[in-house]
Parts: sequence; structure tokens; C-alpha cells
Amino acid sequence: MTELQAFLDPVDGPNVSGTELRNDLRFHALEQALEVASNASRAEAARNGTTVQIDWEAILGDCRTLAATGRDLRLLVIVARALMGTGGLAGLAEGLGLLRETVARFWDSVHPELRPAATKAEAAIRRVNAIRQIESAENGLLCDLNYAVLLSARMFGQATGADLAKASIPWATAEAEGPSGLGEKERAAAQEAFNQTVARVTGICRATAAEQPEVYAEVLDGAGAALHALASLEAALDAHVAENGIGVRFERLAKILTRIEATLKANRPAEAAAAPPPAAAPAAPAPAAAGPPEVSMNGTAQAAPPAAPAAAAPAAAMPGAFPSRITSRDEVIRCLDLVIDFYERTEPSSPIPHLAQRMRKMVPMNFLQLMEEIAPSGMKEFRSIAGVLDDKK
Repeated sequence: MTELQAFLDPVDGPNVSGTELRNDLRFHALEQALEVASNASRAEAARNGTTVQIDWEAILGDCRTLAATGRDLRLLVIVARALMGTGGLAGLAEGLGLLRETVARFWDSVHPELRPAATKAEAAIRRVNAIRQIESAENGLLCDLNYAVLLSARMFGQATGADLAKASIPWATAEAEGPSGLGEKERAAAQEAFNQTVARVTGICRATAAEQPEVYAEVLDGAGAALHALASLEAALDAHVAENGIGVRFERLAKILTRIEATLKANRPAEAAAAPPPAAAPAAPAPAAAGPPEVSMNGTAQAAPPAAPAAAAPAAAMPGAFPSRITSRDEVIRCLDLVIDFYERTEPSSPIPHLAQRMRKMVPMNFLQLMEEIAPSGMKEFRSIAGVLDDKK
């Protein structure tokens, strides 16, 4: 993190973190320069067959200049975005590491300031909200990751972060996370697009792993490093804001990174050798950077960019072998996804996938949420007996 030392050095003046940048005109100019990186701008460019060009090196230089005035978490989130823009997933890991280091070393002085409040979490709400911009799919780090080209192969085109994430899940999951109320034709078109993306991404991964193994290993290592850095950031925040075992979790970013890593692991040579080869796509010029999937990771419909055409293929199965022992809620969800996918393919009239979908929804719930889901009519009496306040009032 030597090249990032400027963001960790003490700022001249009575406060080692300098002044807050919220009202600094240079910071506002930086935010305006990033408006072109919004999901809306990128989706519009994709529809026109172009891509949005962002000078991340210049953004990073402007951030270094501002860092001499104040140590502000809002600025450091932009730094993390710029580092990913210049260094891919490894750069993302560096950016998250910088946020973690700042939280750990400068919590007493970093901006935005803590506010008087009854709890640690309430006092730090502005800081937590500033960091949560890493999960913004509209104009934040998650949006950047969705559109970032992480792999490319001559025969198949390019794969973005959103493409790689999509390729690790079955159609049932993608559909559940996508827009509701689709007609039969719309649903069929969405599933066809999903199948083509999975086939294309599988081809890109296997071609890159075979022809450029060092590049593939670098991207895979970067995904793992980013996940580790994100967990370390959560732990650093927990030390200052966690109460009653409840801390800050960046679940949306963790989900897409986990899925990216799963796709990359599943298509390493050893794992891919046991799987059938992907349908080859016709040779075509490398397309412009692809956008997020037609069914996005955050459940909103996104415009899909031009991509190298691929032959239709069945929805890919979940990567990795079926676990002999379940050790986490994430694995519970993966297994339920497999159940749903099996019945949708083999017994579409069965009620089991509908029950499994409901079970999947309940996996992350706490006890009270489960009670409300299973027996809502008895919740009023239960709350009265247990002395639990109804937070809906």
C-alpha cells in the first residue's frame, strides 16, 4: 500500500484528518466528473453501441490532491473506485484495504464526524452511510464492478463482473432476483439471454485459463483478495459500531464478489475438465465493454450491451461439487437453488420449487421475521407475551 501512503499520512493542522470535504468545491467537481459513470449513463451508452470512458488515473490524482486537505471517507470510496478502475479486482482489494486501515487508525478524527447519539451505531451513521456507497448500483463501486471488463477472449468477447456473477447461478435464482410480472414471451427471452450469457462466459473463462493462465490466476486471486479485504473492513467497523452482535455488513457487494469467485473457480482447468465444453460462439470483433446482466444482481432490469454472439445452451449448473456437509447459510441457499432448478427442468408442475422458494426467502431471517412469515396472526400475542416492541409503530 506504499503508493497509497498519501491517504494515510497526517494532514497538516490541529486535526490529523484535516477538514471535512463536503463543502469543498474541488470535491463537488470530482463528484460531477463521476456522473458519467452512473448506471443510467452506461446503460444508455450500451444501447447506442458505445462505452463510457472514465479517466480513473486523473480521478486518482485529484483524490491525492484533496487528501492533503482532509481525510474523508467519502473521498476514500472514490479512491477505491479509481483503484479498481486502474487495477481491476486487485485494485479493488487495495481500495477496500485503504478504507479498513483508515477506519482502524483514524476513527477518532476521520470525516464525516461522529454525531451525539445514544448508541455507537447512531453516532456513526454518517460514516457508515459514506462507506455504503461502495454498494451503490446506481453510481458507486458496485456499479463499476458490474460494468468492469474482467476477462476477454478472442472467440467469445468480453466478460464483465456482472456477467461472471450471473454465470454462477441457475436460471431460477436469476429469475427470482429479476423483475417480476414478466409475460411468457418476456420470460422466455430473458431465459434465452441468460443461457447465452452463461455459455459465453464459460467459453471466455476456459479460453483464458488455457491460453493466458497467469491472467486468469490474477483475476481469481483478485476476487479472493477483494472478499478478504471486504470482510476485514466489516471487522474494523464492528470494533467501533457493533452492538448486541449486530454490525455493518456489505451483503450486496459480498454476493457479487462471491459469485464472481465461484465462476472463476468452477472454470479452472481441473474443475472444467470434468464438465462439458461450452458451445462455441461464432468469431466476431471484440464488442464494447459489456454492461450488467439483463436480470441484474440487485433485482432491477438493466440494458444489456452488445456482446459476442453465442449459441444457446442450457442453464449452467451450480459450480463445484455438491457439498457433503452444509456449513453456512450461503450453502443452504445454493442447495435450495439446485432443488428449484431441478424441479423447474424436470417437473415444472410440481409445487416443490414454490415451497423451496419460500424456504430460500426465510434463510436469512431472524426468529421474529420467521414468526411473521409463518404465523403472522399470532405475532401480536407473541410480542405481548415476550415484551417485544412492535417496531412498525
